[in-house]
Amino acid sequence: MKKIMFITNRLPFPNTDGRKNMLLQYIRQMKELHPGSELVNLSFVDDVKYLKDRPEEIDELVCIELPGLPEKLFNIAVYSLLLRKWPLQVSVYYSRKTHRKVKEIVKAQKPEVILYDMVRVAEYATHSGGQHVMSYDDLLSLRYKRQLEWFQYIPSIFGGFANKLPGSMKKLADMKFVQKWLIEFESRLLDKYEKKVAPRFDHLVFTSPVEAENFRKTTRHESCYGIPMKFEPDHARGKGPRRYDRNKLVFVGKMDIPHNSSAVVYFCERVWPSIKRQAPDTTFYIVGKNPTPQVLRLQETYPGVVVTGEVDDVKRVVGDSALMIAPMLFGTGIKTKIVEAMSWGVPVVTNHIGIEGINASHGEDLFVCDSDDDIVRNVLLLLNNDELNEKVSRNSVRYVASNFSSSATRKNMELILS
Repeated sequence: MKKIMFITNRLPFPNTDGRKNMLLQYIRQMKELHPGSELVNLSFVDDVKYLKDRPEEIDELVCIELPGLPEKLFNIAVYSLLLRKWPLQVSVYYSRKTHRKVKEIVKAQKPEVILYDMVRVAEYATHSGGQHVMSYDDLLSLRYKRQLEWFQYIPSIFGGFANKLPGSMKKLADMKFVQKWLIEFESRLLDKYEKKVAPRFDHLVFTSPVEAENFRKTTRHESCYGIPMKFEPDHARGKGPRRYDRNKLVFVGKMDIPHNSSAVVYFCERVWPSIKRQAPDTTFYIVGKNPTPQVLRLQETYPGVVVTGEVDDVKRVVGDSALMIAPMLFGTGIKTKIVEAMSWGVPVVTNHIGIEGINASHGEDLFVCDSDDDIVRNVLLLLNNDELNEKVSRNSVRYVASNFSSSATRKNMELILS
């Protein structure tokens, strides 16, 4: 294979959040499978400070531009509101000038494979002779539908994506009644669009094998693959007991994303006071960049809550915790934060949303809770029972080694590129 092209809706580096980690994994796996190939990345730039962190696996980086305000407004008015053809996030990412540039680059470079990052860049697909692969990440339409049930805990329904909206629309999007209408509207458009664009691509990729199989049945697409995040477990975990702070709980995630911010708000309001009463020395750390004002207020409102913001070394901050809490209210696909914590030997307490796509055993590899009382009970159990904490820690590392190693996650990428 001579050339691979990757069109991303953000820079696929550095590894500051789960999605960037996933994109970097794709890039490195493609280069491992075809070491002599040239990888060209066409990317929108989410932050210019990240340009200096470009990894060596990317042979050429081409920065592409979002549409200007007039074109965004035109796309939203015509293609989203009037014709109901594009979801809002497609409208605010689609630039005709950028599309022409993409076509010219594809025509000149003739890549054998073009990988597209999420449906918001699907309109940039070109009719070249190579293979076209769409990485859905997970089903955004389903994620948005699930958000409606927990609407009161969501400070911003679109998270960081809201910053791509025109200024006037962003102000409207901050109003709760408008947010509810927008999320219902966007979910319907996405549901239709996700299925409509599927036939344009030779292969479809999801982070969850379960979600890939469900979408294959829905669309009857012949090539749907699940490629989960790979994790190299901490094999040193098997050498002696784990050293950890028995009074430290953590949550990890990019904190302007609705499913993360809502989870910590819910946990602090509904669960944390009960844990704090029964374990008064315990501290809850919320670790992740871009905490929203609502998240920042949690440390002012609830004793023992610390919002760290972005940290240089997540493993160092999280690895010595007694456990990680992941009370996810909604979301889709595999929650990489959970698998990552397990790979470090940090016991996890989550719920049935958190464990989707993860076939780990309750009480052995992690704890899966049905209610707030279950969360409190299992958190206290892991805080107070050293033997149980150690057992779950060791089991979680073994589980990740068996299910999320390099060989387990790379095989489907190999099929796609073959």
